[in-house]
Amino acid sequence: MASHLESKGYEVRISNVATRMLSSEKFDPERFVKSVDAEVFGIDLHWMPHVQGALELAAMVKRHHPDRPVVLGGFSASYYHEKLVSDYPQVDMVLRGDSTEVPIERLMEKLSAGKSLTDTPNLTYRDGARTRINPLTHVPDTLDDVAIDYGLVIRKVLKYRDLEGHLPYKNWKSNPMSIAVSVRGCTHNCVNCAGSCDSFARNFGRNKPAFRSPTMLADDIARAEEYVKGATFVVGDVRQAGRTYADKFLKELKNRRIRNEVVLELFTPADKDFADEVATSLDRFSIQISPETHDEAVRKAQGKPYTNAALEKTADAFLDRGCGRFDMFYMIGLPLQTPESVDGTVIYAKKLYERFKGKRLFPFISPLAPFLDPGGNAFEKSEELGFRLFASSLDDHIRLATMPSWKYVLNYETQWMTRGQIVDASYSSGLGLNAIKRDMGLVDKSVADRTEERILAAQDLSRRIDAIVGRGKASGSDMEQLRDSAKALSESTVCEKEELDWSEDSIYASIPRMISSLVRRR
Repeated sequence: MASHLESKGYEVRISNVATRMLSSEKFDPERFVKSVDAEVFGIDLHWMPHVQGALELAAMVKRHHPDRPVVLGGFSASYYHEKLVSDYPQVDMVLRGDSTEVPIERLMEKLSAGKSLTDTPNLTYRDGARTRINPLTHVPDTLDDVAIDYGLVIRKVLKYRDLEGHLPYKNWKSNPMSIAVSVRGCTHNCVNCAGSCDSFARNFGRNKPAFRSPTMLADDIARAEEYVKGATFVVGDVRQAGRTYADKFLKELKNRRIRNEVVLELFTPADKDFADEVATSLDRFSIQISPETHDEAVRKAQGKPYTNAALEKTADAFLDRGCGRFDMFYMIGLPLQTPESVDGTVIYAKKLYERFKGKRLFPFISPLAPFLDPGGNAFEKSEELGFRLFASSLDDHIRLATMPSWKYVLNYETQWMTRGQIVDASYSSGLGLNAIKRDMGLVDKSVADRTEERILAAQDLSRRIDAIVGRGKASGSDMEQLRDSAKALSESTVCEKEELDWSEDSIYASIPRMISSLVRRR
């Protein structure tokens, strides 16, 4: 969006307020918001874990800039668009859908000229006491018209002298990573995902995926490499558009002789021929796949009907062809899944470690937390699919977001696992995987011991919070005493966060590339 608006002559500044708050306790968001002089303020509300923060930030903007429009966007904002505008005075507008580059350009044109907003596509807005909902008509069939300027952030950092505010996540300086987006929409229908094909059709007006051409996608990766020495993650399985598309994309990458590591996402197992093509096209590559569970019946209920045998053949094929790392992500809180099934996933992970030891395969397991995505099938058809919701409205989710522990933040439980069982299984599986890594020498003993200490401390904290809640004291002095403990355990609980890092180079290794690229484009 920023690249598109800049290409049309608008001045745009990005500031990740959450990252700045995490990076420094001295950062004052209220003071920062007051200092920003903008004609329009845009705030991201893509996933519901951000709902309380996004609305508080919008309220700050209104306190200090009461006459400036506040626009929200993202999946969650799109889902709750009417309520946001009608019930929350700090929100003036919502741009709906997955492609708002052109709609925000049209909105800026109208606002700058003082014209009516009635024909601005995808816009929900407040008009006096009324909430008006314009048709969701801008749903492009291709991503080839999307402008991506990887140098924009570098120029903005220099202009505003604000590195922290432009970082996409807290540890980006030590683990820099870029992304290339292959698709908006999806051909798959995972039960709990707001990005499933059903959800896109139902909530965002998209009845089929929009792809970026193989050539332009390869160009994106090559341009990202000009600025950042670090991995580039390709969003979406490039096989969704068909094998011809994937083959063309890999050939284009080969022609560009990409030096950075490229991380490819698989939604389903891949054959040996595809692994061979990837290895032939890239000097450095890694793979991610999310089987969710070892239990094939649970996996099928989740919307992924493939076998463990196919999954293992895929890992074999890529690792034998030089894959840097093969990450497998498992989840807790799925349909049909029981605590015993979660235990089985840990046992299966051990078998994988034993089979692929030394071959760079990394299983991870975590809870589906804190919220089921509004818009996904599990949310829309909760009873039918075996889910029980504790929150459905915006107010419900804001209330949960301020609860004292993540057990009480969860907006769901399942017919097969209560909230308490989901929490207990998350900690027990974390302990199990950590012990396996330690016993097999996959992580240093001191690292494993620290992880175990954190998990045990988190379990103890959870029990103490349960006791306070059980006494009817979910707030007040008793809970305040646990605040520091909870903060210390809020990151890297079940594994070291560094286990998920891709790059061995800090951002400082990218500085020569950034300078060279900026000079060439002057």
